[in-house]
Amino acid sequence: MKKIRPSCKTIAQAAGVSRMTVSMALRDHPRVAPETRDRIKRIAEEQGYTPDPNLTELMRYLRKRDISKEEPVIAILNGQKRPLMELGEDSLMIRQGAKERAENLGFKTEDFWLQEPGMRLQRVVQILQTRGIHGIVVLPVESLNDVFSLPQEDFMGVATCGVAARLGFNQVHPHFYQSMHVGISNLTKRGFQRIGFCVTETEDIRSNHLYQSYLLWHQQNILEKNRVHPLVKDRIGRNDLIDWVKKEKPDVVLSPNVDHYHWLKESGIKIPDDISFAALSPAMDTPTGEIAKVHIGYHKIGATAIDVLKTKLAHEQLGPTDNPAVTLIRGEWMEGASVRPAIKKTEAA
Repeated sequence: MKKIRPSCKTIAQAAGVSRMTVSMALRDHPRVAPETRDRIKRIAEEQGYTPDPNLTELMRYLRKRDISKEEPVIAILNGQKRPLMELGEDSLMIRQGAKERAENLGFKTEDFWLQEPGMRLQRVVQILQTRGIHGIVVLPVESLNDVFSLPQEDFMGVATCGVAARLGFNQVHPHFYQSMHVGISNLTKRGFQRIGFCVTETEDIRSNHLYQSYLLWHQQNILEKNRVHPLVKDRIGRNDLIDWVKKEKPDVVLSPNVDHYHWLKESGIKIPDDISFAALSPAMDTPTGEIAKVHIGYHKIGATAIDVLKTKLAHEQLGPTDNPAVTLIRGEWMEGASVRPAIKKTEAA
């Protein structure tokens, strides 16, 4: 039986990695994890592999000419317990924006579910390292329990939407504080005095408490009789919302959850005659003109994450960032029939 000559292909088959990874490991390329590099070298030695000097020189020339046809890959990580198609609208829109922008720039994207049954974070990291994938976009996580750590020396990633900040990567977020300012200032200009705000504790955490930070500043600068105690709970149900409205008597409700608008209407409250409603950075798209809102472009968050990432990829900036940058996407006010027209001064007198 003819003996097979050791090659990058035979080493790759034995190591369970790609030939590109073998080639990089044998050249001590820093983009290959040390343990992977050592394992590949050990297998090469066991097989009696010796590089062909002519082939080595040719490959060096080809790499310099950059004529590889393999498209670079950016990983999109889902750290939530829910699979991709069950994620919230904000995550799906961020993902779509990232995929479209990456495709326009010549990158492929692949999805990875960190909490897939039978899958562990360590295994995902191993897959990414083996395939030489160093660019990562992290979708929003649902709670602090879903925040995870990555060996940053092997990756250059961008975290999105706040709670993934523990990763230490550059981040792209909605401008939570500015969005709250846009919402409250526009409502104030329309003559609203008792502005009620409701938010789940998870949404509050994801905003790094910036929604409530602006609300606190606002309430300190208005008459005490116009201060509405916010509704903040782990979960806000229909009855929670209706009971809060009856008790606090706001003249407008500001909320990130569009369901609250429908619950108010279904309870018999006339909007905007009895009470007005405005959505704060809603993830769910709403019919144009129906609901007044502070609009955040979640597609833009995903696209911007790719733009931030491509710069690091171009310069091969692996490893943790000493001072991670945060890019904030501003919100803008959009009119809607759910908010009554501004009260004229003669009417308010």
